[in-house]
Amino acid sequence: MCNRCNQNPCQCGRPCPPIFPPNPCPPGTCPQPIAIGQTITGLPGTAANVFNSGTPCRPILNFTIPQGGTGPTGPQGPQGLQGPAGPQGPQGPQGPQGPQGPAGPQGAQGPAGPAGATGATGATGPTGAPGPGLDTATAYNPTVTYAEGDIVYFNGSIYRAARNGILATPGTNSDFTLLSVAGPTGATGPTGATGATGATGPTGATGPTGATGADGAAGAAGATGATGPTGATGPTGAAGPAGAAGADGATGPTGATGATGATGPTGAAPPFNGLYATNVPSQSPASDGTALTFDTNQLEEGTAVTHTASSGDFTINEAGVYLISYSVIGTNTTATGEAKVELREDGTQIPGSAKSGTIAATGNTTTLAASVLISVAATATITLVMIGTGFSFTDAGLLIQKISDTP
Repeated sequence: MCNRCNQNPCQCGRPCPPIFPPNPCPPGTCPQPIAIGQTITGLPGTAANVFNSGTPCRPILNFTIPQGGTGPTGPQGPQGLQGPAGPQGPQGPQGPQGPQGPAGPQGAQGPAGPAGATGATGATGPTGAPGPGLDTATAYNPTVTYAEGDIVYFNGSIYRAARNGILATPGTNSDFTLLSVAGPTGATGPTGATGATGATGPTGATGPTGATGADGAAGAAGATGATGPTGATGPTGAAGPAGAAGADGATGPTGATGATGATGPTGAAPPFNGLYATNVPSQSPASDGTALTFDTNQLEEGTAVTHTASSGDFTINEAGVYLISYSVIGTNTTATGEAKVELREDGTQIPGSAKSGTIAATGNTTTLAASVLISVAATATITLVMIGTGFSFTDAGLLIQKISDTP
C-alpha cells in the first residue's frame, strides 16, 4: 500500500495503482481520503446540495440539507376545571403600647393673685376631621357605595376610601388606604405632677360702687311685740368697669416622657370556616331553575356552613361576610344553544353570579365559573341552579367560606 500523506510522493517503493477515472493529482502523488466539512440546514422547500471546498486531490465535502416542513397542528385538549381562589387572611392586631414614664415633680405653688377681668370669648374654630379610631369607622360592606375619604373597619384594620364607588375588598388593591391597625390600647402611665404656679399679677383697679337702691315701703305695724316683715330689696346698682388682667405666671417644667413598649407579635391567621363540595358524574335537571346536587363534601371545617351529601341546598348558619365560588362543565345533550347557571340566596338570584356559554353542536362543552361576596344577617340557603333545559353538567365544585364576622 502507498503512504498517502498530504500529496507527498508515494514512499512504498512502487508506483501507485491506477485510478479510474484518471488521477487528477500531479504525477508521483496519491489522492487523499475524502473529508467531511460542514453540514448546513437549508430553508424548507430548497434542494439538497453537496460542494467540494477542498481540491481534487484532497476533497472536503460540505452538505446542505433542507429543513422539513411544519406538520399539522394537533387538536386542542379540553380545558381543565378552574379551582376557586383562596381568600386573603386578615392582618394580625398590633401589640399593646408600653407604659408611660413617670412625670416630673410638681413645682411649688405661688401666691394667688386677684382675678382679672374676663376677656371676650373668641370665635369657635372649625371642627377637626374625625380620627381613624374604631368609633368613627363602619364595617366594610361590598354592596355599599363609598365616597372618597369614607373610613371603614375590616379584619382588624382601619381603611379610608381612595375614590368614589363600590370598592373592592380592603387590603387587595389601591381602592382603600390603610390608616392604622386596631390593636388594643396600652395602659395609661401615671399623671405627672403639676408644675409650679406662676407669680400673681397686679390687682386691677376697683370699680366704683353702684348707687344704693330705694328702700322698700315699711310693713304695717303688727300686734304689740311682733316685728313686721322686711321690705323688698331694691335693685342692684350697675357694675363698675373691670380691672386690667394680671400677667400670666411662669409655666412649670414638663414631666419626663416614658419609653414606648415593644411591638407585640403578629396575630395568627384565622382558621378555615366553611365547606367545599363536588359532584363529578353527569347530571341533567329536568326543569328550568332546578338546583344542581353535590354528592361529596371534600372539606368541612367550623360551624358556619352545613350541607347534606347528594342535596343541592347549602345552609349558612352564622351572620357574617361569605366568599362563594363555583365551577361546572356544561354539555349539549338534546339541543344547541346557551347553557347557563346562577347562584341563588333563599331562591333569589345573587347579583354577578350568573354565567353562560354557547354550545354549537351536540357533544360540545363550555366551562362556567364565578366568585361573589355576600353579607348574611342571620341565616341563608344557597343553591346553584340551571337556567333552561337540554343540557347536562359534570365536574361541579362549590366553595362557601366565612371571611368576616361582621355582616
